Amino acid sequence: MSGLKQGDILFGETIAPAGRARVALFSEATEDPNPIHVDDDFAHKAGFPTVLQQGPMTTARFAQLLARVVGDDAVTLLDVTFTAPVYPEDTLILRAEVAEPGPLTRCTLSAVKSDGTQTAKGFADVRMPA
Repeated sequence: MSGLKQGDILFGETIAPAGRARVALFSEATEDPNPIHVDDDFAHKAGFPTVLQQGPMTTARFAQLLARVVGDDAVTLLDVTFTAPVYPEDTLILRAEVAEPGPLTRCTLSAVKSDGTQTAKGFADVRMPA
């Protein structure tokens, strides 16, 4: 991975929809009591067409992809902001682009739906091998 330049892409991955069952399991596993992730009636009353996928599911996928590319212990910072809802049947495209190369490389992160809607943005710092 040495020799990275600004603008290089660390990954651009299409992530299959999580599905309602996985969203419900994630809520249970993280002890997330928010019914917006499992109750359609609650989601409808909040103005959404269906339940929402948890933002931390996207963050976890970023972490997984970064670790796959740079190694399990190389990610030193991961900061993600959610910008639009993700529904259980949405396909996401996750991307990491080198913003500031170096021994500690800063990458910009983005998650977009297949229709082009950005759902998350952020950055990660990763230690690069010498």
